[in-house]
Amino acid sequence: MQDFSKIRLKKAAACLNFSLRRTSRLVNQYYDRALKPAGIGAGQFNLMVPLAARGFYYITELAEFLGMERSALARTLKPLEQNGWVTVSVGTDRRTRIARLTHKGERLLLKAYPLWERAQAGLTAALTRPDYQSLLKGLGTISNAAGGDR
Repeated sequence: MQDFSKIRLKKAAACLNFSLRRTSRLVNQYYDRALKPAGIGAGQFNLMVPLAARGFYYITELAEFLGMERSALARTLKPLEQNGWVTVSVGTDRRTRIARLTHKGERLLLKAYPLWERAQAGLTAALTRPDYQSLLKGLGTISNAAGGDR
């Protein structure tokens, strides 16, 4: 019976969730270190980039885009609001909230972007271009299979 348990545990150790979460934590730490001189974390950077690219997002829409729960996104946006990098205002329907990047947030992104660019180049240099493209495609496939295409 013990051999059976070891076989099962060995199989579970190769879990995709475990591997992705571990890699995600390590990559997040890597980007946090890279962005630290700008005074921003990787998670904050990843929240601000879509706002800068599009101009605004409804909170529900942004949460869906980022694969986050709406309440978790609201909590994550709080420090960005407190720092004056993002504003969250009431939409035309009083039940909706709209997130926008402020001018201060735009300046922060301009400062952080070269740091992110160097970090991105450092990690992607570990992969050939076809491997990098394949990795992105595979992650997209996994995301969709897990419900990210809803």
